[in-house]
Amino acid sequence: MSESQPSSQARVTLMKSLSPIWLVPLVAAGIGIWMVVTTLSNQGELITLTLDNAEGIEAGKTPIKARSVQVGQVQTVRLSEDLSQVTVTARLSPEATPLLRDDSRFWVVKPRIGKSGISGLGTLLSGAYIELQPGQSAEARTEFDVLDSPPITAADAPGLRIELSSELDEALSVGDPILYRGFTVGRVEQAEFDTAKRQMRYQLFINAPYDGLVTSNVRFWLNSGVQFKAASDGFRVQIGSMESILVGGISFDVPSGWSLGKPVVDHRVFSLYADQESITGRQYKEYVDYLLLFDESVRGLISGASVEYRGVPVGRVLSVPYSGSGTDLLSTSTRQIPVLIRIEPGRLSQDLDKDKLAAWEQEFEGAIRQGLRAALRTGSLLTGALYVDLNFYPEQPPVSGFGQLAEYRTLPTVSGGLARIEQQVVSLLDKLNRLQLEPVLANTQSMLKESERTLQAIRQLSGSVDKLAAQSATQKLPAELRQTLQDLQQSLQALSSNSPAYSELNRSMESLNSLLQELKPVARSLSEKPNALIFDSGSSPDPQPRKAQ
Repeated sequence: MSESQPSSQARVTLMKSLSPIWLVPLVAAGIGIWMVVTTLSNQGELITLTLDNAEGIEAGKTPIKARSVQVGQVQTVRLSEDLSQVTVTARLSPEATPLLRDDSRFWVVKPRIGKSGISGLGTLLSGAYIELQPGQSAEARTEFDVLDSPPITAADAPGLRIELSSELDEALSVGDPILYRGFTVGRVEQAEFDTAKRQMRYQLFINAPYDGLVTSNVRFWLNSGVQFKAASDGFRVQIGSMESILVGGISFDVPSGWSLGKPVVDHRVFSLYADQESITGRQYKEYVDYLLLFDESVRGLISGASVEYRGVPVGRVLSVPYSGSGTDLLSTSTRQIPVLIRIEPGRLSQDLDKDKLAAWEQEFEGAIRQGLRAALRTGSLLTGALYVDLNFYPEQPPVSGFGQLAEYRTLPTVSGGLARIEQQVVSLLDKLNRLQLEPVLANTQSMLKESERTLQAIRQLSGSVDKLAAQSATQKLPAELRQTLQDLQQSLQALSSNSPAYSELNRSMESLNSLLQELKPVARSLSEKPNALIFDSGSSPDPQPRKAQ
């Protein structure tokens, strides 16, 4: 019975090969790995952008373009950890990876209106996007700060970048034009204020081929477009190009008479001047400062006014009035107004150097001993501007040479211009005041009365002579005596009240009397206001409105 029951143990046999069913998961895993690798390789670089605000930027929609070709897309938009900025992550295409250099720049393209014109109008329908400007650096980078506005020039644009330092009150803006003789050759790229040095710093870009115009001797100055200046020599009006009139800008050139200089390299630093005249005024390295003390008013004399020798500019005024040690207006015994001037001998002698400056000062001191004086002159009657005139006045008391006040030498001065005329008018008024007009008028009236009595006596004498000549005894006198009596009678008749001579004498006496009467108020007015002969004696009363009819 036991032989007929089957065995309960299973038989195990080894398989000779792998089952085909396992190929399915293996193939699926391989395909998955391949897809992951392909996707990662096709995604390109992941970059991080930092902005002040996310206006116009949307995650998954805003593209990144380079030269109008889409090279990536924004993935996420979130606030930074300190909540002060916006952090944007974006994925670029693989072919855009070489564009990510250390000096690459990003900015948001949207409608803008600026000095250089209107830009970004195409985004009104398509929406804003982020522009990528490739850099030229050898180092790669994946984190960038997005610019607030588009850059003025491309990083790879040919040209020259220079820097300007300025202590002027007027400031320039990014995009302002750079002009050379009225032609735009570049733009202002950056403008920032250096708090440590308390001055503005600008970065300029000069486009090629005009970068060759910038040499070591060029000077830069502000260009106001329309420049109206009331100087001591009259009015000056300069009008630039239309762009410079609207936005201003900077001009540069080599000053007249200077050599062109040598070529410059990138980021060379220049100074910015207020105008072109201030450049020519600083080209003389050798100068001497003097102090002038004026007894008259200096109203109309400003810093920068010309100092001239017989019409030839030789310097300029530095300070009106000068405030320094020993020049207190209320403590000096003379009560004079100190004015600091600078004389540049190089304006008179082109070959003057520092070694010859001492000899020139000795010669200048000799001219002072011979009567050279400084005076204020009116440069323009319209503006009332004054300038300092150096000229010889031999009639002035001689001086031994330079004076000294504080740390400056002084030059002798004389009154000039309107002040001298006023002194002459005052002197004339003093003489008129010393005249006793009342006694003169009384004597004149007395003389007129005495003349009337004399004429009356002459008329009586003439009547007596007429009677005498009519007598028969007189007719018997010799012919010569009768002729004498007739001549005497004619002379007396010429002085009668009906004669022309008497009428003319009477009119002359009346005119003299009227003139003396009119001189009285004139003399009184000039005594109260000496400049009444030149300026209006007073303002007219305000007009009174009339009531309606």
